[in-house]
Amino acid sequence: MVEQQMFSLQRQGDTFVVVVNISDYSSTVTDAILADLREALDAGMVVKLAIDMAGVKFMDSVALGSLVVLLRRIKQVGGRLALVGVSGHCLKVMQVTGLGKVFELYPDLPAANTGFANTSS
Repeated sequence: MVEQQMFSLQRQGDTFVVVVNISDYSSTVTDAILADLREALDAGMVVKLAIDMAGVKFMDSVALGSLVVLLRRIKQVGGRLALVGVSGHCLKVMQVTGLGKVFELYPDLPAANTGFANTSS
C-alpha cells in the first residue's frame, strides 16, 4: 500500500502554497510544514503561506493550536499566513474559538493571492 503524502508544497512567486491531501488535519501536518519552511524562516525570509484546506473535514484543538504556533512563527519574520477553503466542521471550530478573526480566511487560492497583494501584514 502506498502512503499518501499529507500535503504538497509549491512556491508560486513570493508565496508558498500548501495543499493538504488528507481529510483529518493534525498537528503532525503543521509540524511537517514548519520543518519544510524552517530554512526560509530561520534566514528571516518574509514568507507568505497559503494553506489550502478545502479537502479537510476534521481538525481537533491540538491541530488548531499548532496552526496558531505556525502563524506566530511566520509573523515573527513579517510574513503572512492564509487558510484557504476552510469549511464545515473546521470553519465552525474557527468561529467558535474566535480564531476565524485571527487567521486570514479565503475561499480559494486566487482570493488569497489577491488578499496578499492588496493588504499589508
